[in-house]
Amino acid sequence: MRITDDTKSKIAELRAEGLSYAKIAKQTGVSRSSVINIIKERKLENEPIEAKVKKPCPNPRLIIIHFGEIEDDAKCIVRPGISYPRGKTLLVKKVLESEEPLYRLA
Repeated sequence: MRITDDTKSKIAELRAEGLSYAKIAKQTGVSRSSVINIIKERKLENEPIEAKVKKPCPNPRLIIIHFGEIEDDAKCIVRPGISYPRGKTLLVKKVLESEEPLYRLA
């Protein structure tokens, strides 16, 4: 049985509400071990990742970053007034899932 993205989101929501793995498994019909693996996957998605500064944006609160071959360019929220030279390596976390991904400094 393939677990849909909707089911994975529901599992993450139930865990955020404080339900145990066993209760989540019972409510969703997914095995307890699969529930644990899905929760671990979601946690890894929120881990900081390395990115390099590509260029500044006209908005002083944003810079363009890139991840090499992993993903295309993305915008990153930064502190204005601090220099972020091209090529500098930063740790970032994803903050918004939309048409255009948005990151922040970790």
